[in-house]
Amino acid sequence: MLFKKAENCQTTQWSGGKTTELYIFPEKSSYLEKNFDFRFSFATVDIKLSKFTSLPGYKRILMPLSNSIELDNGKQETTIQVGNTYEFDGGVPIASKGISTDVNLMLNHGFDGQISIIGEENKIIKTSMNYIGVFNLGSEIELELKKQKLVLLSKDCVIIDNANSDNLDINLNVVGDVKRIILFEVKKGDEAVGHKN
Repeated sequence: MLFKKAENCQTTQWSGGKTTELYIFPEKSSYLEKNFDFRFSFATVDIKLSKFTSLPGYKRILMPLSNSIELDNGKQETTIQVGNTYEFDGGVPIASKGISTDVNLMLNHGFDGQISIIGEENKIIKTSMNYIGVFNLGSEIELELKKQKLVLLSKDCVIIDNANSDNLDINLNVVGDVKRIILFEVKKGDEAVGHKN
């Protein structure tokens, strides 16, 4: 497991706000050079009208967290409600309307994945995905995997490398009052994605 404290995650400006890179794979790759396979990030949209960064060759999955946002791809407008995901081609120009925070998963075409929210106090995530990211946006949580325990404070993140597609049981226990955990899951190839509750 790779444990990333909030203060060790890099935050940069984009045209509409700020983006915090939670994880990029391979770890030596670069978002700016567009030579990565996938990337987990948390972003703010600070202005009412903005344009998303163009990422040809990548699929993007976005989930608004604080307010709904409206996305316009030049052909249709789609309103994305808080907690719902929207998947789109990173090479298609997208205009965004609305101020919000969101989480993003960017994948090249050799990978597939999904984002979900966990709101329960005690949760066992059963997954066989190749890469799992647990991002804490609530109070303190305890994470246990294969008898290894970690405590995540707000905006801490854990990355689990499960390259062999083992069946994992990830135990999450919320210690504080606020239960808001974001789960990123990525799998190589075209195999079906998903975790079991």
